[in-house]
Amino acid sequence: MYAFSLSQAESVAGQNAHVNIRKGDKRVKRSKKPSVHLSFQWIAIFLFLTGGSAGLQAANETDHPLGLTPPPDYTIGYPSRAADLDVLPGFLTPPAGYGEVAFYWWVGDPLTRERLTWQLDQLAGKGVMGLQINYAHSDEGGNTYGLTYPSDPPLFSEAWWKLVQWFAGEARKRGMAISLSDYTLSSVGQGQWTDEVLKENPDLHGSTLEPVSWECTGGKEFSVEVPERTVGVSAWKTENGSAVAESVIDLRPHLQGRTLRWQAPEGTWKVVAVRSQVQMKSIDPLDPRTGPKVIEKFFQRFEDKLPGEAGKALNFFFSDELEFGIRKNLWHSRFADEFKKRKGYDVVPELPALFTDIGPRTPKVRLDFNDVMVALEEESFFKPVLLWHHNRGMIYGGDHGGRGTDVTEFGDYFRTQRWMNGPGNDQPNLGTDVIKTKVHSSIAHLYQQPRTWLEGYHSSGWGTTPSQLVGAGIENYCLGTTLQTFHGLYYTTHGGFWEWAPPCNHFRMPYWKHMGTLMTWSQRLCYLLSQGVHRCDVAILYPVAPMQ
Repeated sequence: MYAFSLSQAESVAGQNAHVNIRKGDKRVKRSKKPSVHLSFQWIAIFLFLTGGSAGLQAANETDHPLGLTPPPDYTIGYPSRAADLDVLPGFLTPPAGYGEVAFYWWVGDPLTRERLTWQLDQLAGKGVMGLQINYAHSDEGGNTYGLTYPSDPPLFSEAWWKLVQWFAGEARKRGMAISLSDYTLSSVGQGQWTDEVLKENPDLHGSTLEPVSWECTGGKEFSVEVPERTVGVSAWKTENGSAVAESVIDLRPHLQGRTLRWQAPEGTWKVVAVRSQVQMKSIDPLDPRTGPKVIEKFFQRFEDKLPGEAGKALNFFFSDELEFGIRKNLWHSRFADEFKKRKGYDVVPELPALFTDIGPRTPKVRLDFNDVMVALEEESFFKPVLLWHHNRGMIYGGDHGGRGTDVTEFGDYFRTQRWMNGPGNDQPNLGTDVIKTKVHSSIAHLYQQPRTWLEGYHSSGWGTTPSQLVGAGIENYCLGTTLQTFHGLYYTTHGGFWEWAPPCNHFRMPYWKHMGTLMTWSQRLCYLLSQGVHRCDVAILYPVAPMQ
């Protein structure tokens, strides 16, 4: 049961669903009233179903688990951790920052100010706080996806930026912020800012480690040419096909150029050279330039075009299916030195442990390697991108490939996704997925990030009803969602072709004029379930280390 210290939704009693609310030492009894608005009965049901315990505890904001400082005073959508918070006023009238962030698909027809103005007017006052511009992709060209469909005016053209500047101003007048999704745009080969970064910095392609192995018999010279870009060469003794403990020998001193000449001691030996292989369809998340360059070429351009609007007219960026084009055993020219500084030993002679058993130290080497690799990813990419948003009072979320079900995505999914202040996932077809949402709500709780973002419910079809949205919402809020996106907001449905994963959940629906009630219901729950500090009675292992 969720428990709040003040203004506490405390019990559900009798057929009239009375809810007792404690206010100081005074108890006020409120009855459910016939209304289309969310009653306190619903709140009590929600708080019961979540099954956790989220108390409004005192939290030292200077002791953030990620070392984050408080965001600017104008920031919206950040919960209070105060022990004496009275949640009732915010529940009755949710403050700014708890509404919906719609995915606004700007494809299909020429973008005009007249049409956008009419659409903004339909959205105004209905609980929409963010409009994230999205582009769909074709099935031709590109690397990760087909190339993004062209728009009119062309994306990032001068005419497009002028339209966006005007649009941001008009949206802000109506209480909404804007942003751009990186969906179909951010991956290598999609013709956008990542390719621009790589063109200017061709050494920013990532590299992975690959092994080449030989067997040799002791008592005679072993000579072989190792591959180009070899990082290290080692050998260890084997008996009956297994590595002999503490027998690893660093063969780098026996290298002359690419030629290895080594007089092997008696016995049977396995020799492994580990080389780094550049992956041309990738960008290197270990390089300290990568995060700042992505910020420069993507996010910063919005702030430059909209000066003074970060956290105001500019907010709620969302990283959709982030892909570096590279994974597993990543390598960088600085890796060996960073590893030695952090772990206290030279990893190069033991790199073969990443691919095969070299004896009792194999698990330690693998875990240490992955720990350093993920730390470099965090420092080089994930942390700088979050800080750019956090320091400007902006919420930054995402929906990445494995959605938490691939524990070693980015090396360690949990660690890398903590560098979002709105970690999240999609839920297609009015669905729920306890693993996906619980992983992201757990990240938000453990690392005191303000929100858990849900991208719902693409592909549910044009027959989707408000009651279905409420049903799916109940389940997902119970799992930990605290920031809602409805996937569909279409600039046009021209010819039916541009209905990207329908439906449109907004003004194209015949029940749109009634959706304000549902949006208020959503705002109230997003506010209420965001406040306080989560208390969890059950811990479940997220098995990163066993998978590494």
